Amino acid sequence: MEVFSKLEFRSAVRNKPSDHLFTLGSLLIDLWSPRANTVFVFNLLSSTTPLCAQNSSDLINSLRGAGLTSLASALQLANETQEGQNLLSQLMNGNHTLFAPDNQAFDDPIVQPLANDPAGLANVLAYHVLPGNFVNSSMNSSALASGVLPNVTLGHTLLANSSLVQLEGNKSQVLAWSRNDSDGQIYFLNQNPQVNVLNTSTIGNNLLVASIDGVLQLPGNISSVLDQNNLTSVLGFLNMVNVPGFYSNGSNATVNGVLDANTTRGYTFFAPNNEAILNANSSLASLANNQTALAILLQNHYINGSSYYSPQLYSVASNGSNSNLNSSDLISAAGEPFSLNTNSSGTFVTSGNGASAKIVKSDLLTENGVIHIIDHVLANTDSHPGRASSAYASATSVAAQSSTQTGPIEGLPTSSATGTSRSNNPSNDAASIRVGSMWGLIIAGAFGWAMVMFVGV
Repeated sequence: MEVFSKLEFRSAVRNKPSDHLFTLGSLLIDLWSPRANTVFVFNLLSSTTPLCAQNSSDLINSLRGAGLTSLASALQLANETQEGQNLLSQLMNGNHTLFAPDNQAFDDPIVQPLANDPAGLANVLAYHVLPGNFVNSSMNSSALASGVLPNVTLGHTLLANSSLVQLEGNKSQVLAWSRNDSDGQIYFLNQNPQVNVLNTSTIGNNLLVASIDGVLQLPGNISSVLDQNNLTSVLGFLNMVNVPGFYSNGSNATVNGVLDANTTRGYTFFAPNNEAILNANSSLASLANNQTALAILLQNHYINGSSYYSPQLYSVASNGSNSNLNSSDLISAAGEPFSLNTNSSGTFVTSGNGASAKIVKSDLLTENGVIHIIDHVLANTDSHPGRASSAYASATSVAAQSSTQTGPIEGLPTSSATGTSRSNNPSNDAASIRVGSMWGLIIAGAFGWAMVMFVGV
């Protein structure tokens, strides 16, 4: 807490007392605090903003009174920026869930540089706030809703900075968590080291506060996420296949570069793990001299223009014909339909030619999409450009529609910006769906028999 204690003092000495207000209530709370001397000076002298000044001050004091003193100080510092003011303004309106790092979490060396970057701090804190109702009312009024593994709960946060998030339809970034059935521990996906929920409480009538033991890291680009999850073989594959003339200056881009480009808004990538690519050595080697076929095979592993998270996929797999979708709604980047089925063994994705794989890990979040790890290569080299183009146009239209991003993500979007409900316990009866997206013409780079060497590693 040392760094954020200094934040309080720094805020105090650089502002003039006459410019600021404090309330008797906050003074009494701070006198009670073990850090009364430092916090008293901070509350007396630190700046408040015209925007929701009294409400934001009450919230910060409530957090401080709950023992979350470092978070309270971080919010006060962030409130010096436009991003922070926007965050606190949103927190004052409607239902929200705040994942609140405990004091020890702010001691992490990774977090401490944010003490000198109020705008960056505001963006990080925005990733800890979700609009909507995430209360498990079947337990109590302050219980956090959470799926039990393998089910995952996801929701859109308040992080929408376009330099950090490039999802379709300018959607805000997503956060994912789940609960272990054995010990009941709720933890977050995509965090290393693991971050856990410690306890929950409420502030007022509309804010659920879940104390956590770490500061959440923002999703990175596709390369960093694949590398962090040891998906080195498929990352190498993405870096070996080129898209001619992709950039405005006429230069080529790798498929990895295309998926990571600012113009790529939303994708769903079914990424084979290292063992899957090794097991597909012979079939991949047979395509080494057929560059177009290799490119199409890769396209048949991802959907471009739409980010589909596991609750959405499981919902459609479970609901089948009740999903409000048909075969023209969702198409792979090569124009081939996928089918998904869920049974007692897990959830499986199947390409149009029958190549199938099990989803072994879901919801790896990136800046502009989502990755699901699969245990086999989907060896499909069929393509239908017209169908993919039509499906992508439809997906883009849906993404452009204004929709409220509150509460848990459920079901797939439709042309009316609505979706189907998700079952937390997918049916054991297999059901199929169609998923996919746009046609992106990709020509494999000139690597010839280098592919043989690659898959043989």
